[in-house]
Amino acid sequence: MAMTRTRQSPPAFGHIAPAPFLRAYQSRTLLALLRGVDACRGATFTVMFPRQAGKNQVAAALVACLLWTNAARGGSIVVCAPAFRPQARISIDRTWQALTALAPFAPPGVQARLAGNCISLGRARAIFLSAAMGSHVAGHTASLALIADEAQEVDAAWFDRQFRPMAASTGAPTILFGTAWDGTTLLERAAAANRERDALGPAVRHHHEVGWREVAMTLPAYGDYVRFERDRLGPNHPLYLSQYELIASDAAGRLFSPGQLAMIDGSHRHEHAPRPGERYVGGLDLGGEGQGADATVLSIARVSATGCEVVDLAGWRAAPFETVQREVIAIARHWQLERLCVDATGLGAPLAKSLATALGPRVEPFVFTAQSKSSLGFALLAAVETGRFTLFADDGSATAASCRAELRACRASYRGGRLWWWGEGANDDYVASLALCQRAAEMAGSPRLAVGRPRD
Repeated sequence: MAMTRTRQSPPAFGHIAPAPFLRAYQSRTLLALLRGVDACRGATFTVMFPRQAGKNQVAAALVACLLWTNAARGGSIVVCAPAFRPQARISIDRTWQALTALAPFAPPGVQARLAGNCISLGRARAIFLSAAMGSHVAGHTASLALIADEAQEVDAAWFDRQFRPMAASTGAPTILFGTAWDGTTLLERAAAANRERDALGPAVRHHHEVGWREVAMTLPAYGDYVRFERDRLGPNHPLYLSQYELIASDAAGRLFSPGQLAMIDGSHRHEHAPRPGERYVGGLDLGGEGQGADATVLSIARVSATGCEVVDLAGWRAAPFETVQREVIAIARHWQLERLCVDATGLGAPLAKSLATALGPRVEPFVFTAQSKSSLGFALLAAVETGRFTLFADDGSATAASCRAELRACRASYRGGRLWWWGEGANDDYVASLALCQRAAEMAGSPRLAVGRPRD
């Protein structure tokens, strides 16, 4: 088997790519990339697969191919990922596995070597780097290819400043792998340009995309999983759209669309006392004590087998923490809350601890971080999208008006794999309280059923 690449034919690796470690759609993408990088020096290629469909295996196979076909004459590949651990480390392992699978085809005397973050084969080598901002990556050169895994999570300005110059003197092609996110990422901007280029009908395609339905034809279990996620999150949830349909989320839009706001509006009444036999949970977002501080908001929801219905809201502004603590304890006992999710961020930690002392294990402290707030927002969106979260019908009260105003005004941005949400021209205290209440409902679980001998 010849190991020397020629301009007239695709690399020899392509002849064995379909077996045994790549699926049909992966092999098709790999062979198209091999033709492209061979014919279009200096071009940028983009690859978008739905989540967990195997795009990283294609990237690893591409690196392995370039190493094999350039082992004799040499050259360098630079592969970057949003972080070295775990992403770049996983890329190293996958590339090594791909090379191991090709060992029977190795020419005499050519051995693969793995040393730290570098894989070499003959005179060719691939170095794996972190693309995180601030990483020390200067000084490397890409003569065969510059590859970015999960490119939607790589800062575009950082990549252009630190990585693109690595191919400036060599004309090496750039290949960006990943999935959709908000339409503004490094990957998506390049993919949009490539789609326009491909629409003109060039001989070599620059954008390669695989849909989840095609993956499901090869892997029926994958199709079942994606359909489950669609049902769980809702067909318009930003995670489902971006991760599986490859449709970008709105980069700077509202947290809730008009349709979702309509879905939040329930038909049940604003209530002030628990119904016998019903289950209730609460979410407490902590504000401040002084004038001008954010409000403290407590949401109360009834939990059923189909979701939760917010039935009451309470708020405090500039109230001393002692007052808030006393009144929250009284409300929790009044509603017989099964679970109370409490903002325990910063100054909220002592209050959460005091509430736990008074109310016991039903209190769950919740610390807001970028990641936890993102997860909380995604969970609330999923509950709204699937009809599992509703707010009592507007009764003309000040609390109902304030809550709905915050829901309408709350903005969102999808960056770096996270959902960022905040109030615009208003606070997000009610929204945060509702999100905590939804979490409390999820943590409370399904209704407990009595098990025993049925009556005659």
